[in-house]
Amino acid sequence: MQKNKNKKDPNEMAFLDHVGELRKHILKSLVGIVIGGVIMGIFWPFFQRLIMAPLSSDFITYRAFNALGQLIGAGDIFQSEFDVQEKLTNLEFGGQFTAIVGVILVGGLVLSLPYVVYELFQFLKPGLTMKELKYSNFIMLFTILFFLTGVAFAYFLIMPLSVHFMYFFQPFGVENNWKLISYINTFVQTLLAMGLVFLLPIIVYFLAKIGLITPEFMIKYRKHAVVVIMTLAAAITPADLMSMFVASIPLLLLYEFSLWVVKFTAKRDKIYQEKTTSVMKN
Repeated sequence: MQKNKNKKDPNEMAFLDHVGELRKHILKSLVGIVIGGVIMGIFWPFFQRLIMAPLSSDFITYRAFNALGQLIGAGDIFQSEFDVQEKLTNLEFGGQFTAIVGVILVGGLVLSLPYVVYELFQFLKPGLTMKELKYSNFIMLFTILFFLTGVAFAYFLIMPLSVHFMYFFQPFGVENNWKLISYINTFVQTLLAMGLVFLLPIIVYFLAKIGLITPEFMIKYRKHAVVVIMTLAAAITPADLMSMFVASIPLLLLYEFSLWVVKFTAKRDKIYQEKTTSVMKN
């Protein structure tokens, strides 16, 4: 009886092996993020200019909109020159230290993203079929591209439009002077949130693979999804309607693209099952 009690459950051993494997890949990913953060620190002057760029009327987005306005005969869309960085203040003890730590951590994640995604798929690969392994490299590539596209969208559209609106919105006639930590938190949260939201097609693909989402389900609840997307856009972006509207457009397009992904996945899996059934019968 004692011998049976000491005998380990194979399922428990398999679970512990998976946990150990997951921990190994998480640790490797954390090392990659730390290295990315170190790179951020070494080249801080460059990244500092990158972060503060949307605060100036010389930013590429403002100049592009003005060029478009001139092209269509509407004149400059953003007429007032401004430089909000000059008016940023730090009113908290250790505020600048907290701000730079947050930026370096998130920047380290963005810089090390290809390696982090690689480690994630290395953990998932043992559970994939031979057919799925063929597409794993493409899925890794699209995961990185979708995330970086979301970050770029937030940086070049959401942030500058929000900065301009919030800075010149003065219904009480009081000039807006922002705290540094407030801008940095908004900057980091907006870019990171948009990057994650742009991963919707990848998430939907995996949910479709395990049967949790079907094309019929997404079509049936499309109207509900619009409400959820508008709410999500309001939560991700700063509190102005302009940035919320701009953010909701790609999210709606991503939903439609995700629907196509689910349809394609369901059709391909159905064909694969029919071929497998046919081979087994023969």
